[in-house]
Amino acid sequence: MMHQQVASSPLHSVEAEQQLLGALLNDNGLYDQISSMLTANHFYDPVHARIYKLAAARIEKDHLVSPVQMKSDFADDDGVKQLGGSTYFAKMSGAAIASFAIRDYADMIRNMYDKREMTNRLKQIGDEVAGGGEPDAAAAELELFLHEREDHSDEPRTMSFLKAQTQALQQMIDINNGEMVGVPTGIESLDEAMSLVPKRYTILGGATSMGKTALALSITMAAARAGYGVGFVSLEMPETDLANRMNSSISQIPYQAYDRMMSENQFRKVVDAANQLESLPLEIFSERVRDISAILSEGKKLQRKMKPNGQFKGFKLLVVDYIQLVRAKGESQHVRLAEVANALKQVAKQLDVHVLALAQIDRALGKEDNYHNARPRLADLRGSGDLENAPDNVMFVFRPEYYLTRQRPKNEDELGDWGHDLETWRDKAEIIIAKARMGERKTITVECDLATNVFRDVPDSQMDAGF
Repeated sequence: MMHQQVASSPLHSVEAEQQLLGALLNDNGLYDQISSMLTANHFYDPVHARIYKLAAARIEKDHLVSPVQMKSDFADDDGVKQLGGSTYFAKMSGAAIASFAIRDYADMIRNMYDKREMTNRLKQIGDEVAGGGEPDAAAAELELFLHEREDHSDEPRTMSFLKAQTQALQQMIDINNGEMVGVPTGIESLDEAMSLVPKRYTILGGATSMGKTALALSITMAAARAGYGVGFVSLEMPETDLANRMNSSISQIPYQAYDRMMSENQFRKVVDAANQLESLPLEIFSERVRDISAILSEGKKLQRKMKPNGQFKGFKLLVVDYIQLVRAKGESQHVRLAEVANALKQVAKQLDVHVLALAQIDRALGKEDNYHNARPRLADLRGSGDLENAPDNVMFVFRPEYYLTRQRPKNEDELGDWGHDLETWRDKAEIIIAKARMGERKTITVECDLATNVFRDVPDSQMDAGF
C-alpha cells in the first residue's frame, strides 16, 4: 500500500489524488480529459498540488512528464522527501488506476474541494457573526459565495436561442425608440462609443490629478438627473468632502472654496444646490463599507429603497472610488486586488447595476517629460492583471494640460509650439476607451472643469477646428 501522510475524510482523499497523479505520469495524454475541470488549487495535499502544477505546465508545453523526470524536478523538495523521497513517483505510477477512470477521480477531487471551501466559508461567516459582526454583512458574504459557486459550477444553465434572441431584439427596439439601454454619462460621444449597461462593470483609470473622481462625479450627477439611482462608495475621501464636490457641480462654485468663508451670494447658491441634490436619487455609502460583502449588503438595501417607479429607473449605477482601497483577504496585495476585481463582476450581476470602479495607474507616467508618452494603456493599471481581464470595459482619463503646464521648454524656439499645444488642451481631456466588450475602442476629447467636477462634449465648432 502506498505511503499516506494524512488519513482521508469526507473533505479530502489523498488516495484519489495519488491515483490521478499516477495515471497522469503514465499517460500524459489523459491531461486533456481533466484540464478544464481541475487546477492545482483543488488538491488537498500541498505536495500533490505542486506536482500537478508542474506536470500541467510541462504537458501544456508538449514536454514529457514521467516518474523519472518528476523525481529529478523534486529531488530537493522537503515535502516529497517526507513521503518517501525518490521512490514516491514510481509508487504512484505503479499503483495507478486504469486511464478510463481519471475523470471520475478528478470529479471526486473537485467535489471535495468544493466541500472544503463551503465548510471553511460557513465557519468563517459564523465566527464573524459570533464575534459581533453584522448579520446583513454575513448574509451578503454568503450570497456572494453562492453566486460565485454557481458561476463556476459545471452544471448546465441554458437559455433557449429563441428567448435570447427575443430579448436582444427587444433591446434593439428600445434603442430605436430612443430609450437608453445603459446608464447615461452626460457625455453624448461617450454614450455612443460605450454603454454602461446593468450587470456589467467598467474600470476608470488615471494617474493622480487626471480627474478620475471628477469624471466619476460628473457621470454620477448626469445619471441621477436622468432618473437613475446611484450609490457612491467613497473610500478615499470623507462623505462631507464628496458632498461638497457634488454640490459644486450644481452651484458652479469651485469646491476648494467650500473650506473658506463665502459671500452671501455664494452661500445662497450652495444652499440652492443642496436643495436640488436632496431630490436626486443619490446615496453615499458609509466609510465603514470597505469590503465586497459590505458593499453588496448596502447595495441590497439601496436596491430595496430605490425601486423603479414611473420615469425613475431604480438603482442602476454603483461607483467605487477606488478599487485598490477595497479590503479583501489574501496573502499579498496582488491576490487581494485580483479577488476584488473579479468579485465586482458578481456585485454588478446580483444588484443588476453597472459598476464603475476607479483605479490608480502606474505612477511613473506622472514623471514623463513628453505628454505624448504619458497616455495610459491597459498594462499601466496598478496591482493585478485582473484589473484588465475582469471588467467589461476599461477607460482612462488623461489631461495633456497637466503635463504641458509643468514642461515649459527652456529653448525659445520651442515656445511657440508649446504655447499652441497648451492653448489647444486648456480645460480639455481625453477619455481613452482601451477595452469595450460591447462597444468601440476609441479616444474621445471632452471639455472639463475639475474645479466644479463637470465633463461635457466639446462643441461642434471646436471639433471642426481640430478636435
